[in-house]
Amino acid sequence: MSSVWHKSNKTFVLFGTVLQMPSQSFKKPVILLFDIGGVCVASPFQAITDYEKSLSIPNGWINYAISAASPNGAWQKLERGEVALDASFFTAWNADLQHQQRWRTFYARHLAATRKESFAQAAEEAAFDVPPPPAVDSETLYWNMMTYSRTMDPDMYPALQKLRKAADANPGSLVIGAMSNTSIFPDGHPFNDTESADGRKHAEMKSNFDVFVSSAHSGLRKPDEPIYKYTLEELRKFMKQKGWGDDVQMSDVVFLDDIGSNLRTGKALGMRTIKVNLGRVGEAVAELESITSLSLCEGKAKL
Repeated sequence: MSSVWHKSNKTFVLFGTVLQMPSQSFKKPVILLFDIGGVCVASPFQAITDYEKSLSIPNGWINYAISAASPNGAWQKLERGEVALDASFFTAWNADLQHQQRWRTFYARHLAATRKESFAQAAEEAAFDVPPPPAVDSETLYWNMMTYSRTMDPDMYPALQKLRKAADANPGSLVIGAMSNTSIFPDGHPFNDTESADGRKHAEMKSNFDVFVSSAHSGLRKPDEPIYKYTLEELRKFMKQKGWGDDVQMSDVVFLDDIGSNLRTGKALGMRTIKVNLGRVGEAVAELESITSLSLCEGKAKL
């Protein structure tokens, strides 16, 4: 026999000469990591803005109150799954939204911005003459936010569906993950029911992801570093299971989010980041086209 292939050590014997065959090298998949609200679905921030406008609440107060209560405000505890979504949560969140000192600080900033005066001047006025914090129905606000964010984004969601199809057609080319701050809906709520229209939408949306990390289920939330490290481990597990290796680093991940603080943590850890701006989601889709060399900007979500 003039030639023999030895599979065990990948050598090829040709007329008595032993040839070592080169090792097969695998190109790492493109790893895309998506936030959900404000990226794949409509931003709940828009629902907050609409609520503030309807009650003549100074724009930005609710987001400020949520952020200022971090890390142990009612909202943060809900998103880490530490409290149930029940009457006790709404009472606690309402207290955060009525916090006197935080409101006074915000109101001074609001005066400075609207009157174009120094913060010191506005703070002096607010110290003596500040209205009470706006009355907020936290339960109505929450469900407005959740209902609003049930709508798939008309630019990003069709792109996500195309990415899913491309990943399925070319195994090992793309890994699609999600890392989202979430809450757990009460048992029996229609959003949990896959037989309801809302439940089906949510299940279909989740089916686009190879890895889905939920803050309320993991006990970790953005922008804290642990959830990023946890998500990286989940991506490694998925790739190892698929036989694509598990050498995944933060620098291999492209992370899309609509919140600057979430992106800053990702960037500090080494991720490539894409800001998804409210009303300009198409710009982020165009960046994804450049990264993946896929046509993503056409079509609408089909639900």
